[in-house]
Amino acid sequence: MEDKTVLHNQTPKLGEGSSLPYRRLDLELPQGLAASLALNPKAAAFFGDLDTPTRGQIISYIRSTDTGEEAKARTRQAVEGLGSGVLDFLSGG
Repeated sequence: MEDKTVLHNQTPKLGEGSSLPYRRLDLELPQGLAASLALNPKAAAFFGDLDTPTRGQIISYIRSTDTGEEAKARTRQAVEGLGSGVLDFLSGG
């Protein structure tokens, strides 16, 4: 006898079962941040453990620069802070 069991994913898709409309958060990592985190596992682990809004703040902190050099400097600050387990760089502290 042939087994015709079909499994269906029961996990709801984003926005399903909610009265709130789906809102996509742009959390694509800047290339420099992604590369720096790949070279610093401790910083990458801390970043990965952060909640989505905090990760978004870090990405915005890096993206909200006027020059590439400023973005590189902020990326270095962010990775150093993340590697130390602190987020002081977000407040300028």
